[in-house]
Amino acid sequence: MEKDRISAVIIQNKKLLLITGYDELFYWTPGGKIDANESHKEALKRELNEELSIKPTSIDFYLSYGTINEITKEKQKVYCYLARIIGQPKPKKEITKVLWYSKKNFEADTPKLSKSIKEYLIPKLIGDGLL
Repeated sequence: MEKDRISAVIIQNKKLLLITGYDELFYWTPGGKIDANESHKEALKRELNEELSIKPTSIDFYLSYGTINEITKEKQKVYCYLARIIGQPKPKKEITKVLWYSKKNFEADTPKLSKSIKEYLIPKLIGDGLL
């Protein structure tokens, strides 16, 4: 069964906020699973607070795509939302690092990204002039 994931696309100064966890195999966008009876926006607000102690001031749908979760190997649908935030991201819970990722990072192919972010999200952000 395909699982849904929500993702915050937070951009400041043409850089995308990415995070990583304890294994530090690659970076991904903040977000996560949607709890029962939770809307996408409610889930995103909860996840941003739990992972980074930040609050969104706006959340707008941007992009969705189907992929395979690199950790669980299960099918998932990712819903990406452009979000503006209040506060500076501070890693907590399972998050160990934050990174502001630029187009130059993408061109240099460093650091390693989640495959789906590299294939779907970053090219769209660059094409739309956001990165």
